[in-house]
Amino acid sequence: MAFPDSFATARLHAERLRPHHFDAIRVMDSDAQYMALLGGPRTESQTRDYLARNLKHWDDHNFGLWVLRDAAGAGAVAGRCVLRHLNVEGTDEVELGYGLHTQYWGRGLATEIAIELLRLGRTELKRASLVAITRPENVGSQRVLIKTGLIYERDITHDGLLHQLYRSP
Repeated sequence: MAFPDSFATARLHAERLRPHHFDAIRVMDSDAQYMALLGGPRTESQTRDYLARNLKHWDDHNFGLWVLRDAAGAGAVAGRCVLRHLNVEGTDEVELGYGLHTQYWGRGLATEIAIELLRLGRTELKRASLVAITRPENVGSQRVLIKTGLIYERDITHDGLLHQLYRSP
């Protein structure tokens, strides 16, 4: 299967994660506000491990994490998004996910990218259903998932933390 290394929405450009993206990922991972609802800031070593896991996912599955760039802002890194395998209580699912730098919050960009990820998951991966997880206190992400058409299914524990599982119908 050939999956797109890049894609674009009206306001964002997504490019396949590569080793040279370490610095961009590190900026996100060390930002306390960005990481507040994602388990907290990561150390440099944890960012290297995260990058390695996500590069391996691309190698193993031909899809994974993209770095998002602002289409109007001279290509500034706006965040990241992902389609990846996720073990949900023993079941292999494909997760859609996104994270944006705080200056990009409140503009509808998360919804824009989530809709495109859902489309890619259905058309390119041929998945009838995709999932997303978010922390119970992340009301903004819950709104995005609902606007995208996902439905709350149940609470789960992921990485030792309570999450809400949403699923596309």
